[in-house]
Amino acid sequence: MKAYGKCLLNNVPIEATNLLKKLCTSYKPNRVEVTDPMETDKKTHRSRPEEFIHIFVHQKAKLIEFLEHMTQMFPKSSSLLYNTLLELYLNNAAHETDVKGQVIHEKKALDLLMNVEARYDLDHAMVLAQMHHFKAGILFLYEKAKLYQQILHYHMEQNDYTNVIDTCKKHGAQDPSLWVQALSYFARKESNCKDQIIEVLSHINRGNLMSPLLVLQTLAHKSTATLAVVKDYIVRRLQLEDELIAKDERLIRQYSEETEKMRQQISELKTSAKVFNGSKCNLCSRPLDLPAVHFLCLHSFHQPCFEGYAENDNECPICTPENKKVLDIIRSQEQAKDLHEQFHHQLERATDGFSVVADYFGRGVFNKVVHGL
Repeated sequence: MKAYGKCLLNNVPIEATNLLKKLCTSYKPNRVEVTDPMETDKKTHRSRPEEFIHIFVHQKAKLIEFLEHMTQMFPKSSSLLYNTLLELYLNNAAHETDVKGQVIHEKKALDLLMNVEARYDLDHAMVLAQMHHFKAGILFLYEKAKLYQQILHYHMEQNDYTNVIDTCKKHGAQDPSLWVQALSYFARKESNCKDQIIEVLSHINRGNLMSPLLVLQTLAHKSTATLAVVKDYIVRRLQLEDELIAKDERLIRQYSEETEKMRQQISELKTSAKVFNGSKCNLCSRPLDLPAVHFLCLHSFHQPCFEGYAENDNECPICTPENKKVLDIIRSQEQAKDLHEQFHHQLERATDGFSVVADYFGRGVFNKVVHGL
């Protein structure tokens, strides 16, 4: 059958192609409608289109027509059909002498890549696009695979400054390191990149992506970089540092005042009697009457309310959740302290310090744990 089909294609290509289309699509008993070709093979007697690809060896145009028909009829066709069709589009574009014809073939290839139902192999498609220098396809596949670094490097290799900045703007939220690489890239250029560097620095400053010292070290490699290029960045960083210092000083004063108040309260609790003036239950908000339960935190409760709500007879049910948070933080800090001390002790005595560091790194010793109060 395959040899006969090849002979037909060489002699009557139009009729043979139409016959193969029917063989691969038309035999549907009771006109059962299916869209999955694998499921179709089970429910019908149609032929598999993959088996006829090789007989179109000298009829590339007819093979494109056949594959386009099959992928339109069965969007979930195998990756072999889509991969072959993509390769044919790109080959036609590469050998097309007319610019308009080349654009048409490349548009077909890009439409295939952007088709959400197309089951082409991503890696295979990327290799084909790179082999044929298909820029639009390469960038689309990089973005589809979330290879943002490769997109940036592609534009860097083309010295496309505008797209370097645009790539950082588009994907910088997903990968902030793109801005850092962009700064390093422009710092290596001998041409005048003042505007690009200023824009990159503004984003680095906004996201606090690099320390000022590292920024200056990076720009030190650029012979054309002057103080005017980084003046605004340095001024903004100094202003930000001043604001952070002022904020820290305010917090220090606030915590010092709160600590002093706590010390006075502790002293009063130890030396003088405590008068409870609560007139309402802090749980039900009704007037307080006997029997009642009072705590030194000045929360008061009806005894039935307290017994029905409290988990512990010795703890205020309102203050307990916040107290547990504080205790958890203290325990976590104590455990981290013991673990760090143990790490330094083992590191000083170990013959292979690297293995000790690797072991503790895997156990999370160097992780920064932040607890919200």
